[in-house]
Amino acid sequence: MKKTPSPFDMALHLLPAPVTVIGVRCGDELGGLTAAWVTRVSLEPPLLLVAIGHQRRTWELMEMGGAEFTVSVLRETQVAIARLFGLQSRRETDKWAVCESVLLGKGIPALKDCAARYLCREVSRFTTGDHDCIVSEIVSAETVSGAPALPMRGTDYVPRSGEDI
Repeated sequence: MKKTPSPFDMALHLLPAPVTVIGVRCGDELGGLTAAWVTRVSLEPPLLLVAIGHQRRTWELMEMGGAEFTVSVLRETQVAIARLFGLQSRRETDKWAVCESVLLGKGIPALKDCAARYLCREVSRFTTGDHDCIVSEIVSAETVSGAPALPMRGTDYVPRSGEDI
Protein backbone atom coordinates (compact mmCIF):
# COMPACT_ATOMS: atom_id res chain seq x y z
CA MET A 1 0.00 0.00 0.00
CA LYS A 2 1.48 3.30 -1.11
CA LYS A 3 1.70 6.04 1.51
CA THR A 4 0.05 9.35 0.62
CA PRO A 5 2.59 12.19 0.97
CA SER A 6 1.97 14.47 3.92
CA PRO A 7 1.80 18.26 3.56
CA PHE A 8 5.28 18.33 5.13
CA ASP A 9 6.96 15.99 2.62
CA MET A 10 7.89 18.60 0.01
CA ALA A 11 9.37 20.93 2.62
CA LEU A 12 11.23 18.10 4.36
CA HIS A 13 12.80 17.02 1.04
CA LEU A 14 14.47 20.43 0.91
CA LEU A 15 16.63 19.61 3.93
CA PRO A 16 20.04 18.66 2.56
CA ALA A 17 20.94 15.07 3.36
CA PRO A 18 23.72 12.88 1.97
CA VAL A 19 22.81 9.48 0.61
CA THR A 20 24.88 6.76 2.26
CA VAL A 21 25.10 2.99 2.42
CA ILE A 22 25.29 1.49 5.90
CA GLY A 23 27.18 -1.81 6.15
CA VAL A 24 26.99 -4.29 9.00
CA ARG A 25 28.14 -7.82 9.86
CA CYS A 26 26.51 -10.21 12.28
CA GLY A 27 28.34 -13.53 12.30
CA ASP A 28 28.65 -14.59 8.66
CA GLU A 29 25.77 -12.42 7.42
CA LEU A 30 26.48 -9.07 5.77
CA GLY A 31 23.74 -6.47 5.64
CA GLY A 32 23.41 -3.05 4.13
CA LEU A 33 20.88 -0.35 3.39
CA THR A 34 20.59 3.11 1.93
CA ALA A 35 20.29 5.82 4.58
CA ALA A 36 19.87 9.55 4.08
CA TRP A 37 19.21 10.35 7.73
CA VAL A 38 22.88 10.59 8.69
CA THR A 39 24.47 13.63 10.32
CA ARG A 40 27.41 14.78 12.42
CA VAL A 41 26.49 15.46 16.02
CA SER A 42 29.88 16.16 17.65
CA LEU A 43 33.37 17.28 16.69
CA GLU A 44 35.09 16.00 19.82
CA PRO A 45 34.74 13.13 19.98
CA PRO A 46 33.76 12.75 16.32
CA LEU A 47 30.20 11.35 16.35
CA LEU A 48 27.64 10.52 13.68
CA LEU A 49 23.93 9.88 14.12
CA VAL A 50 22.29 7.35 11.79
CA ALA A 51 18.53 6.67 11.74
CA ILE A 52 17.51 3.12 10.73
CA GLY A 53 13.97 1.81 10.36
CA HIS A 54 12.86 -1.08 12.54
CA GLN A 55 11.48 -3.02 9.56
CA ARG A 56 14.93 -3.27 7.90
CA ARG A 57 16.99 -6.46 8.00
CA THR A 58 20.09 -4.33 8.62
CA TRP A 59 18.44 -2.99 11.80
CA GLU A 60 17.84 -6.61 12.91
CA LEU A 61 21.51 -7.47 12.29
CA MET A 62 22.62 -4.43 14.28
CA GLU A 63 20.30 -5.46 17.12
CA MET A 64 21.84 -8.95 17.14
CA GLY A 65 25.42 -7.76 17.53
CA GLY A 66 26.40 -5.13 15.01
CA ALA A 67 28.02 -2.63 17.41
CA GLU A 68 30.38 -1.60 14.60
CA PHE A 69 29.16 -0.59 11.16
CA THR A 70 30.31 1.33 8.12
CA VAL A 71 28.95 4.41 6.40
CA SER A 72 29.81 4.85 2.70
CA VAL A 73 28.95 8.30 1.32
CA LEU A 74 27.75 7.93 -2.26
CA ARG A 75 28.97 10.08 -5.14
CA GLU A 76 26.49 12.01 -7.22
CA THR A 77 26.70 9.39 -10.00
CA GLN A 78 25.80 6.42 -7.75
CA VAL A 79 22.00 6.51 -7.88
CA ALA A 80 21.95 2.85 -9.02
CA ILE A 81 23.83 1.77 -5.87
CA ALA A 82 21.46 3.84 -3.72
CA ARG A 83 18.52 2.11 -5.38
CA LEU A 84 20.06 -1.36 -4.96
CA PHE A 85 20.61 -0.90 -1.22
CA GLY A 86 17.37 1.04 -0.74
CA LEU A 87 14.89 -1.08 -2.67
CA GLN A 88 16.21 -4.62 -2.16
CA SER A 89 16.07 -6.48 1.15
CA ARG A 90 18.88 -8.68 2.44
CA ARG A 91 16.15 -11.23 3.04
CA GLU A 92 15.98 -11.76 -0.76
CA THR A 93 19.22 -10.34 -2.18
CA ASP A 94 22.85 -10.41 -1.07
CA LYS A 95 23.56 -6.83 -2.14
CA TRP A 96 27.23 -7.00 -1.21
CA ALA A 97 27.71 -9.87 -3.68
CA VAL A 98 26.75 -7.64 -6.63
CA CYS A 99 28.97 -4.63 -5.93
CA GLU A 100 32.65 -4.12 -5.17
CA SER A 101 33.38 -3.71 -1.50
CA VAL A 102 36.18 -3.56 1.04
CA LEU A 103 36.11 -4.89 4.58
CA LEU A 104 36.84 -2.57 7.49
CA GLY A 105 37.39 -3.30 11.16
CA LYS A 106 36.26 -6.84 11.94
CA GLY A 107 35.21 -7.64 8.37
CA ILE A 108 32.41 -5.10 8.00
CA PRO A 109 31.58 -4.26 4.38
CA ALA A 110 31.90 -0.79 2.87
CA LEU A 111 31.68 0.31 -0.74
CA LYS A 112 35.00 0.26 -2.58
CA ASP A 113 33.88 3.08 -4.85
CA CYS A 114 32.33 6.03 -2.97
CA ALA A 115 33.01 9.63 -1.99
CA ALA A 116 34.10 8.75 1.57
CA ARG A 117 33.69 5.96 4.10
CA TYR A 118 33.69 5.63 7.86
CA LEU A 119 34.01 2.81 10.34
CA CYS A 120 31.75 3.58 13.31
CA ARG A 121 31.15 2.10 16.76
CA GLU A 122 27.77 2.51 18.41
CA VAL A 123 27.88 4.49 21.67
CA SER A 124 24.15 5.00 22.28
CA ARG A 125 20.76 4.40 20.75
CA PHE A 126 17.27 5.78 21.21
CA THR A 127 13.95 5.09 19.51
CA THR A 128 12.11 7.81 17.61
CA GLY A 129 8.87 6.61 16.04
CA ASP A 130 9.60 3.77 13.63
CA HIS A 131 13.38 4.34 13.60
CA ASP A 132 16.29 3.93 15.99
CA CYS A 133 18.76 6.80 16.11
CA ILE A 134 22.20 5.32 16.56
CA VAL A 135 24.91 7.64 17.84
CA SER A 136 28.31 6.31 16.90
CA GLU A 137 31.92 7.27 17.33
CA ILE A 138 33.92 7.47 14.12
CA VAL A 139 36.75 4.92 14.50
CA SER A 140 38.30 5.63 11.09
CA ALA A 141 37.49 7.82 8.11
CA GLU A 142 38.85 8.18 4.60
CA THR A 143 38.10 10.25 1.55
CA VAL A 144 37.94 7.87 -1.41
CA SER A 145 36.97 9.88 -4.51
CA GLY A 146 35.70 13.02 -2.79
CA ALA A 147 32.83 15.33 -3.70
CA PRO A 148 30.29 15.83 -4.99
CA ALA A 149 28.22 13.61 -2.73
CA LEU A 150 24.81 12.32 -3.81
CA PRO A 151 22.02 14.41 -2.24
CA MET A 152 18.69 12.87 -1.21
CA ARG A 153 16.15 13.33 -4.00
CA GLY A 154 12.96 11.41 -3.28
CA THR A 155 12.15 10.46 -6.87
CA ASP A 156 15.48 8.65 -7.32
CA TYR A 157 14.57 5.94 -4.84
CA VAL A 158 11.03 4.89 -5.63
CA PRO A 159 10.34 1.77 -7.70
CA ARG A 160 9.25 2.51 -11.22
CA SER A 161 6.65 0.50 -13.10
CA GLY A 162 8.13 -2.59 -14.78
CA GLU A 163 11.66 -1.76 -13.67
CA ASP A 164 14.34 -4.32 -12.89
CA ILE A 165 16.74 -3.09 -10.26
